[in-house]
Amino acid sequence: MTTRLFRKLYGCAVPVQPDDLTARARIREAALALFARNGVAGTSMRSIAARAGVSPSLVVHHFGTKAGLRDAVDDAVRDGFAGALAGIDLSGSVDEVSGRINAGIAGIMGGDDPNVREYLGRSLFEADGASHRLFDDLVEIIDAGFAELERARLVRSDTDRTWRTYAVLFVVLGPVFLSRQIETRLGVDAFAPDVVAARSACNVDLMRRGFFTA
Repeated sequence: MTTRLFRKLYGCAVPVQPDDLTARARIREAALALFARNGVAGTSMRSIAARAGVSPSLVVHHFGTKAGLRDAVDDAVRDGFAGALAGIDLSGSVDEVSGRINAGIAGIMGGDDPNVREYLGRSLFEADGASHRLFDDLVEIIDAGFAELERARLVRSDTDRTWRTYAVLFVVLGPVFLSRQIETRLGVDAFAPDVVAARSACNVDLMRRGFFTA
């Protein structure tokens, strides 16, 4: 999937990486971490400023309000997902391509930094206007990806276009909401690299071959 496609759809810049130490990036990363831990309502602008090592007035200068800061965090999360899927090599077998796509998504959800997935879980559970917009963005990213896979003749075109997108989101987001239950029942870290790899391999296998023998 081309980077150009996602930039055309979403105006995505390259997501700011953790080693980008500009004040704006530090503030946004601090907000992501605190929103993930305490929720948006439970996080003050002053606490974000303290974590970022800047003055509260600088937070206001860059983002205006907490709502503006949340929008910036949501943009970064959205761009992270778009970036994970952009530029994936569509050559080779369907198994190879699906493995690359799943690895890209797993990289976002199973990385060392849990803030993105924890923030997603909190935000989507709140089901307010901002979380609905974020969910809509994720739906559109997956839809765009399916459209490109169809053009490459790598996925069936006769499946339900609405529910195939939601099915992928169920697979991606399910462990976010059920991580504590998974960890209690299986006695594992739900996002440990080996656990994510095993879960991802199973997801690819089920998407390719399904459950049934015929």
